[in-house]
Amino acid sequence: MRRRSFLSVALVVCGLVPGIQEVSCQFWSRGAKDVEKGDAEGGSQKGVKGEGKPKSSSRDHPEVKLSNGNMMPLVGLGVGNLQHYMVPLMVAGAIQDDKKTRLFDTSHISDNEHLVAEGINQGIERVLGQDRIVTIHVVTKVWYTYLGYERTKISIRESFESLKEAMDNPRVDVKVHILLHWPRCYENISWMSCSEDETRMPDHVRSAGPPPHEDKDNAWKGSWKALEEAYLSDEYSIESIGVANFHLKDMKEIKESATVQPHILQINVWSLLYDPLLMDYCHKHGVHVQVYNVLNGILTDPERAPNAYHHLQKIASDFSEENIEEITPAQVVLAWLVQHGVSIVPRTSRLSRLQENSALALSSVPALSDSQVELVAHSVEAFLSGDDLEEDIHVKVTFHATTKDTFLYWNRHDGGEVRVAFIKQGESFNEMTYPNHSFRLYDARNKDHFIEYRVAAKFGEHEHVHAEL
Repeated sequence: MRRRSFLSVALVVCGLVPGIQEVSCQFWSRGAKDVEKGDAEGGSQKGVKGEGKPKSSSRDHPEVKLSNGNMMPLVGLGVGNLQHYMVPLMVAGAIQDDKKTRLFDTSHISDNEHLVAEGINQGIERVLGQDRIVTIHVVTKVWYTYLGYERTKISIRESFESLKEAMDNPRVDVKVHILLHWPRCYENISWMSCSEDETRMPDHVRSAGPPPHEDKDNAWKGSWKALEEAYLSDEYSIESIGVANFHLKDMKEIKESATVQPHILQINVWSLLYDPLLMDYCHKHGVHVQVYNVLNGILTDPERAPNAYHHLQKIASDFSEENIEEITPAQVVLAWLVQHGVSIVPRTSRLSRLQENSALALSSVPALSDSQVELVAHSVEAFLSGDDLEEDIHVKVTFHATTKDTFLYWNRHDGGEVRVAFIKQGESFNEMTYPNHSFRLYDARNKDHFIEYRVAAKFGEHEHVHAEL
C-alpha cells in the first residue's frame, strides 16, 4: 500500500499553514526569537484588556497568528468531556508555571464553561507574580441544537455569562473564541438524536427559532450571521470565530456569503491526513487548523500498529538523550503537529498527563528533521488506517555462551517463558528484540543455574551479553 500521509502533511509544513509564516521552522529551534504580537493586514486585534501591563511570556507557550492578526496558543487542553468535578482541578493545574497551558477547549453543550472559569480563577491564585496579567484563551462552541440566528445568539450570551467570573478577574485577560460545533445534526451518526434532542431543549430556546434539524442546509447560515455580528459588535469581546467538523462544501458556502471568514477550523486528526482538499482550502483562505482527538485517535492501542509505535519510540528515545526530561512517543506526535503550525487540544483525565501534554513540555521537544517528520506522518497514518509500517525497528542483541552450553528463553509479559535458542559453548546467537524485553539464560545441564538479562539498549543499537554460568 502506497503511503499517502506525507502528501497531505505537505500542506501543513513550513509556509503552508496559516500562521506558519509567524511560527516558521526556525521558531521551534531553541535559539528562535519570541513571536511578537502585532496587527495583520486586513485584521484588527480585539480584547485588549490590561493594555500596557506586563503579560506572561510566549517563549514557552508557542502561539500562532490568526488571519485577523490575533494570537492564539498552539497547545491547549480539551475539557469538554471531563467529569464536572475534575474541570476546575485540571484547568487550575494546567495554568501553573510548570506547565503554562494557556488554551482551554470546551463547548456550550458540555455545561461546564462556568467550571472552566472557576478553574482559571483558582489557577491564577497559585501563579507566581501577583503584578502580572496572564492571558488565557477559551474556545467554546455552539451546539447543533442552537443552530439558527436567534438560537445562536442565546448560546453566545449564555457562554459569556458562564465565563464572566473569570473575565471579571483583574489578573486574567480572557480571550474567547467561538465556533459552530457542527454544521448540522446527522441522522447517520449513532450518538446524534436529532428529533429527540430538540424535544429536550429549554422552552426559551425552542421558542427562539425553528428546529434546526428541519432545515439542515440553512440553519447554520443563520448561526454564522449571528457569530459575525457578535464578533464585530462592541457587546462582546470575541477573539475569533470559526467552525468545527465542517466539510469542504460547507466551507465554500461560508465563503460565498460571509462578511467575516472563519478564522479557525477544528477537526478530527483523521481529516488532517485524509482530506487534502479541505486542508488545501484552509491554506489558501487563511483558516487556521486546530486538531482534537489526537492521542485517543492514534496512540490508544500501540498494538494496532506495533512497527509504527516502535519508530515513534526510537525518535522519542533519540530526543530524550538531548533533553533533561524523558520524551514520550505521545509528545513526539503532538510536537510534530505543533511544530508545523497545527494547534492541538488533547484531552486527559489524569493529572499526571497534564505535564506531558503541556505547552512547556512540548516546547522542549527538539525540532524534527525532515526524515523524522515523514516517519511520524507515516506512523500516524498507520495507526489511523490499521495498516502497519512494513519495516520494524529493533535492538540487536548478541548472546555469547562464554563458559557453558546455554538455553536462551524470552520472558513473556504474562510470566511465561518462550524458548529462543540453544547456544553451544564458545558460540553466539543474534536476537532482534526491543528495549526492556527480558531474557533468561540457563545452564543447559542444570536449569537451576541461570542469569536474568533485560535489554538496556535503545532502538537501532547493538548490545552484547556474555553468559558466564
